[in-house]
Amino acid sequence: MTNLNGKWNYRSFCPRAGTATTPPQIAAPWTPPGVLSVTTDANGAVTGTLDFPANQINVTGSVTAASKEQGLPPGIDLTGVCGSAIYKIRGYFIDGSDHIVGALVSTQDDLVKRPVGTSGPFILFPVK
Repeated sequence: MTNLNGKWNYRSFCPRAGTATTPPQIAAPWTPPGVLSVTTDANGAVTGTLDFPANQINVTGSVTAASKEQGLPPGIDLTGVCGSAIYKIRGYFIDGSDHIVGALVSTQDDLVKRPVGTSGPFILFPVK
C-alpha cells in the first residue's frame, strides 16, 4: 500500500473572477504555500495537519487503492477541518513521480472567504 507518511509541500489554486482592472484567472493561488505533516497506519488511515502561516487544518482520511475497474491510480481521500471550515480533498499518486495531484472543494466556511463549493486543483510534493 502506498502511504502518505511524512511532510509534503502543499499548493492549491481556484478560479478568481476578473475585475475592471484584472482579467479572470482559471487557477489563481487559493492558499499560501503550506506543509502537510501526516502519518498513515497499516490500514491506510491518515491523520495529521496542514500548516499555513495563519492557520492549522486538521486532516483525516485514507489512502485509497488503485481501481482497475474505474481506471484510477492509488490516491488519497481526505477531509480538512479548521474551526467551522471544512474541505474535501481527493488526489492521486503520479506514476514515476513523488507528486500527488488532485482537487479539493470547500464545503463550509472557507478560511479565505471563498464561496461554499469553491473548488480547484492542488499539488503535494515531499519536503526535502
